[in-house]
Amino acid sequence: MSEITAVQARANSEAATYGIDEVVKQVSQSIDANSKTGATSITQILSKEAVSESELQGAITKLESRGFTVERIGVTSAQHTIKVSW
Repeated sequence: MSEITAVQARANSEAATYGIDEVVKQVSQSIDANSKTGATSITQILSKEAVSESELQGAITKLESRGFTVERIGVTSAQHTIKVSW
């Protein structure tokens, strides 16, 4: 494993895109795990650094098209919080 410099880390961060599909994948994993415990909803916190407003909205649209109810329950300067119910 090679060491990374701060310059390389900044370049990685600037080039990174989390994407709608990655958001849906992350939320889906939480839904799968929690639904197996009998839960009927999850609360998901997503970093604003990683997930843009348009990516979040795209993910919400995809989840709703799959039959889930998605409620935006909080927003801070650092994060989005959504509740997904089924």
